[in-house]
Formats: sequence, structure tokens, C-alpha cells
Amino acid sequence: MRTTVLRGIQAASLTALLLASGCSGGAARAPGLDGSGTGSGTIVWLAGPETETASDDVRQVLVDAFEQAYPSITVNLVTGPNSTDTLRSTLHRELSAGAVTPDVYSGDIGWPYQFARDKLALPLSNYLPRSFWNRFGSPGTPGSGATMVAAMRYRGAEYAVPYFVDEGFLYYRKDLLARAGLRPPATWEQLVQDSAVLKEHGLPYQFVWQGNNYEGLTCDWYEIMADAFGRPPARASTAAQLDSPPALKALDFLRALITTGVSPRNTDTFEEPDADNAFDSGHAAFLRSWDSSYANALSSTSAIASPQKVGVEPPPAFQGQPGPGWSVLGGWSLFVNPHTRHLRADLTFIKWMASVQAQRILATQYQEIPTVASVRTDPAIVAGSPVLQAAARTRPVSRPSATADYQKITNAVHGNIYAALPGPSSAGQNPCQALVNAAREIDPGVHGTLRCPARS
Repeated sequence: MRTTVLRGIQAASLTALLLASGCSGGAARAPGLDGSGTGSGTIVWLAGPETETASDDVRQVLVDAFEQAYPSITVNLVTGPNSTDTLRSTLHRELSAGAVTPDVYSGDIGWPYQFARDKLALPLSNYLPRSFWNRFGSPGTPGSGATMVAAMRYRGAEYAVPYFVDEGFLYYRKDLLARAGLRPPATWEQLVQDSAVLKEHGLPYQFVWQGNNYEGLTCDWYEIMADAFGRPPARASTAAQLDSPPALKALDFLRALITTGVSPRNTDTFEEPDADNAFDSGHAAFLRSWDSSYANALSSTSAIASPQKVGVEPPPAFQGQPGPGWSVLGGWSLFVNPHTRHLRADLTFIKWMASVQAQRILATQYQEIPTVASVRTDPAIVAGSPVLQAAARTRPVSRPSATADYQKITNAVHGNIYAALPGPSSAGQNPCQALVNAAREIDPGVHGTLRCPARS
């Protein structure tokens, strides 16, 4: 799930676009559109940038290649609001009102249950044959396109086509570590020790990550909490996981990163672009981020644009736990607006985006993790992709998004974790009480094991 921070038009402008494009309460797709044939005309694709600073826009590269293959279809690419959370809420509001565009929209791995339940996405398995879905690989393969297909399923139907997989990685400065005689840290404790050594190089930051009050913090949290448990914490309810000693260990560690200066004091303001920019500008030695960050770091706008300076590994584990650490599973998929007037063209577009040609572009030119199994496992492609090499060794952990109530869960998680961070914007709440509060917001009757000495 990347919680990609989307740039471009703001929410208000997106609302205006949707209204101007035929939003009305009674809007519906034209009768008789069964999805057969390739279709024609102009469709609108709403998507966030897959790379934040890379000089070439992967979305436009894909659109150009598609239009060359299907000259009867034009794709109007539109960039959404500045955050995934804002995009979700704006799309939900406008599609609920009957907006006929965007025809196709990119959505996070955590969206299908809500958008399918509220009839804001077409059940694509009603239009695409079973053989189409086989390209994503065998069910149960961790971090695969098949895992994403399962995440797109609601009441027996698939509501989106997996576009690319996201996983969390640890990026590091190869040159700085080599100069100090250090290896990439395999444990969080080692990262802290290495940061003390590297601080002598005068970097303003050592380790940057996403600490703002949004979905990105939920992703970071599920990784570090899984590390504290030593396994994906899926054997108990989400609320009970939070109200537990391992969760407190994880939160204490995040807080200590800030209080000891390993991470910047204003980490509670950081989202993906902020963390990427700190690393790409040469101001940090370590970065927790998604697969797209490798292309960002090597782009023409980066101060460290050299494979000899940028390394990528699976996240560390806590000392005493088997490594590597856990990597939250994310990714983006393509949904079709149920009010679209261009269903045939929409289906042609999303099928092509899940083709070998499109997926090779993502993997070879932009270091994205492809969803099509034959591309992800192609030895020639893997050999040329440090990200895919690292992805082959990750241990994915999922967020509890297989519910229509996920927004309530994630709001409770990132809202209360944020409240406990010791930054200038967050409240610096007692960490034990913050976890209990999060657990009770999710389940008021939770019976956890934390015993907080005092309420904050």
C-alpha cells in the first residue's frame, strides 16, 4: 500500500473537475455496455505520481505506450490531491453523488471493502475472465500480485486490478557506511549505534521516516509493531494487539528515535516526500520508505544520484528476533467508476496496465514492484533491480484493511501513535495511555494487558 502523497490539484479543484465532468445524482453508465470489444474515445484516469521526484513521469510514459497500442482511445491523466486520505474522502464523496469521471482511478490496497460496499467501484471479475487473474501468480505467495488480488476481493468478486505492489524498505547511504567501516544494519539497535558513528559526518539527520498523523504512520507502525512481536501480530484482535507490552516496546522505540536525535525533532510533520527529500538531498543516512524511493534517489533532482551511494535492504528486526524485519504490504490498483460512460475503453486500459509490457516498464525503468508474476520473477529483470532483489527477501505484514471499518481502525492507530510522539506538533502523550486509547477507540470492550501507571 503505498500511502503515496499525491501532488497536483487540491481537493477543491478535484471536486470542481468531477462536478464539471457530469456529476449528478442520477448519472449512470449508458445501457448495453457489457465490456466487450476495445472501445474508443477519451477516458479520465485519476492517479497520484508513483515517483515523487523522478524526472520522467511513469504515468505519462505508460499512457503514451497505451495510446500507441490503442490509438482509438485517449487517456486524460489527472493528478489528485496532496494526500491519499484526502483523495479517498474526495472520491468517495463525489462518486457517491454520481460523478461520471474519473472513469478509472488508482486506489490504495485498503480501499476495496469500503468502495465495494458503497457501490463506488465495478465488480471487475464480472467483466474479466478467470484466466485474466491467473497472471498475478499463485494465491498465498507473500507480497505477490495474487496477494493483492485477494485484497481486492469483496463478497466473492474482485473490484480492482492490481497495478503495482508496495513494500517498506530501509534505504541507506552506501558510501557513508563504507567510509565508516559499517555494514547495513540488520537490527534496529544496530541502526541506532551506527547513527551515533555517522553523526560525526555532520549530517543533520540520521534516520528519517513518516511520522505525521496520516496513513503513512499506520504503515510504519505495523512494521515496527510486528518487529516487537517477532511475527505478524494477527493472532489477536487489532485492539488487543495495541493494548499489549510488545506494542509499548514498539512505541517507546519510535519515541526514543526522536528524543535521542537519531530522527529529527519534527518527524511528526514528515510524510513520504519530506522523508525522501531529506534522504535525496544528502541530509540523512537512513530512510524508511517504499520501492519508488529508489528511483527518486537516483533521479536528476537528487544530490546522491548514484547506485554507489544508495543501497536498499529489507527493514531491520529487533535484536534477538529472526531477521529481516517486517515490511508492510501496500500497493495500488485500478478501479472503474460504476457511472462511467466508457466501460469498454476502461477495461481495455486496465487490462493493458496489467500486461507484461506495462509491468516491464514499471519494473525496469522505475524500480516498482510489478504485480504480474512472470515479470516479478524474470531473472533478467530481477538482476537489474536492487529493489526486486530486496523484495525477494522481505517478510510482508498486512494492515487490518479487510473490513469496511478500516478507516475507523487506521484513524485510531495513527491518531494515537501520533499523539504520543515527542515532536513540536504532536501532543507527546503518555505512550501507554495512547495505546490504550487507540485500542478502546477500535473496541470499547477490549481486554488488553497494559497497565498504565497514570493517565496523561
